Amino acid sequence: MARSISEIKNGITSDWMNNGDVARIYGFERGTQFSRVSVENLLFYIVACSVWVLEKLMDSYRTEVETYIDSRKPHTPRWYRDKALAFMKGHTLYGDTDGYNTQDMEEAQIEKASVIRYAAASESADASILTVKVAGETGGARTPLDSETFRQFSVYMSEIKDAGVRLNLVNLPPDRLSVEVDVYFNPLLSSRNVETECRAAITRYIANLPFNGEYTNMALIDTLQQVEGVRIAELQTALCRAAGENVQTRVNARTKPVSGYFEPERITLNMKEY
Repeated sequence: MARSISEIKNGITSDWMNNGDVARIYGFERGTQFSRVSVENLLFYIVACSVWVLEKLMDSYRTEVETYIDSRKPHTPRWYRDKALAFMKGHTLYGDTDGYNTQDMEEAQIEKASVIRYAAASESADASILTVKVAGETGGARTPLDSETFRQFSVYMSEIKDAGVRLNLVNLPPDRLSVEVDVYFNPLLSSRNVETECRAAITRYIANLPFNGEYTNMALIDTLQQVEGVRIAELQTALCRAAGENVQTRVNARTKPVSGYFEPERITLNMKEY
């Protein structure tokens, strides 16, 4: 990063004034300063300006080189996630690029066109496929894109992807998660109130998982342990079901949603006094 003119000039001046040979020739004590109107001070300023221009040119050149390299190398899954979030419904790409021209657009227009609120990209460990999961948002809840929006998004991704990359685009309703928990609670409190708080805590935990984040049985129990009145929470079963599937799968410790996000299907709480 280019230094300021003052930083460059101060460095030159300091080195000059602390040089023993220069001090002997000029007849001054080391560490003193030239007058602001002296010829030497003006020369130092001119040299500092020249060095500053050179450093700014080098910064500009470095930026151009890095941009060029980024445009030529294969992109990471994170890049595909960011490009998915950058999709704008009803708009075309700008020229021969992978971006949009938003110069004449207002913030409200950009916000309305940016319909993809959540995205995640991951590469398969046993196949050369990059999976990109996406979702929109309605009323604060994650929802799948409508068919027309997803069609446009699919065309957009085929336009901006690297040559040879195989994409698996996922746009599904949420995976359904069912849990059954034995809750041992303080009998001095209302069973109904504790149960209501436990249900709310489970719902919040599921809703607040990061997009394509991992659900764990341990984290669910840890969440319930924070509810006032809960003394012991013991998980009996945790089952998940992806969209379009009829069979529930038992969760052994942890799982990731096929769609990228979960929604509670059934929460069974067996309230027991402790």
